[in-house]
Amino acid sequence: MLQKNVTCNRFPGNGYFFYSIVISYVHSIFIYKLKGTFMKKHCVFISLIVVCIVMFIITTWCPFYVVEGESMNPTLVNNDVVCIKKTKSFKQGDLIAFQYNNKLLVRRVIGLCGDKINIDSNGYVFVNEKKLDENYIQNRKDNPLRDEVFPYTVPEGQIFVLGDNRHRAIDSRMRDLGCIDNDKIIGQVVMKIYPITHFSVY
Repeated sequence: MLQKNVTCNRFPGNGYFFYSIVISYVHSIFIYKLKGTFMKKHCVFISLIVVCIVMFIITTWCPFYVVEGESMNPTLVNNDVVCIKKTKSFKQGDLIAFQYNNKLLVRRVIGLCGDKINIDSNGYVFVNEKKLDENYIQNRKDNPLRDEVFPYTVPEGQIFVLGDNRHRAIDSRMRDLGCIDNDKIIGQVVMKIYPITHFSVY
């Protein structure tokens, strides 16, 4: 049975930009009619400009994406909205987004080039013979589709990634996906902004 992956669809960032302008404009009219002072009108106008600039920067350099799938549970679940920062600099533990088969996937960085990766029979991960403290894992049961042989050394120019939902995720344990080339990485997931009750900064 084909496993479900966490994929990301581009959130209509221009919609955020548009809605911000509309909301700010309505807010400015409300304050204008309510207060009517010269200072208030100028403060509202300045706040409108600031909102537009901020939203333009966010939608251009840190676009929003909607998560689909369960391979990153419980960190990211279906329909979460995340913000991805465009960067090529990563460290162990970062959540990264990358291109695979014309889809955008999200996985966690486990090893960088030259690192020696091992996964024992209980699902515990070791990097350079040091056991990782993965408090984000709820189920260490292995994915039956795993076909990579461990220990494994990460090749030059690539990154070894795993999904947090180890039993369901397709990740670097499968040779079909393997390690991720640096040039296929879009950026780092830096925030979960929806649902608001689960807002997180990574």
